[in-house]
Amino acid sequence: MGVLQQNRKNPILLGQDNNALTWLLIINAVVFIIISFIKVVYYLGYETPMESQQNFHMQITDWVSIPGNADKLATRPWTILTYMFSHESVWEIIGTALWLWGFGYIFQDLTGNSKIFPLYIYGGLAGAVVFILVSNLIPGTNTESVPLLGGGAAVMAIAIATTTTAPKYRIFPMINGGISIWIFTLVFVAVDVAFVAGKNISVAAAHTAGAIIGFIFIVQMNRG
Repeated sequence: MGVLQQNRKNPILLGQDNNALTWLLIINAVVFIIISFIKVVYYLGYETPMESQQNFHMQITDWVSIPGNADKLATRPWTILTYMFSHESVWEIIGTALWLWGFGYIFQDLTGNSKIFPLYIYGGLAGAVVFILVSNLIPGTNTESVPLLGGGAAVMAIAIATTTTAPKYRIFPMINGGISIWIFTLVFVAVDVAFVAGKNISVAAAHTAGAIIGFIFIVQMNRG
């Protein structure tokens, strides 16, 4: 309860200047709107939806998502950064935005404005590296059909970092004294696992790497 009371003294609102969480949400939203607009243009420019979808993936999403093939990645290295801010599905961007806001608000409230953006980048980079390694070193992974796209690994880093920072933090204190944040983290992890289960081990490994980075980030921060 002491942590919660301390947080209330210095609330961080989404509309405040220099709010890193706000900028993360805006960047993800703007990139999604741009991708969606281009997708509509492709849909109107081809005779069949299948043709428009195939060309859209080859000419647009393939250039912002991380390919599992190392040779293909060498021709588009910028995807290591662009993938973590890019979403194609409405449900993906909604999920990323909600979980990012939920965990990011608490994390920023506890640690300030300066740490959430680097943590997002570190989690995304770790996910990218592990995705590439698993896709190319473990036999049986499909390196062509499942590129890495979305902020899943980055948001996972923030979720685990938030829980590691204040495992006793409680949300909705009016409900029997509040619900522990680790319960929400378990729900988030369960939803994430269910989402990546239909893909492949490379994507799951990327999200796991993001979680590990979130934990390491807090351990190192506590060491100064």
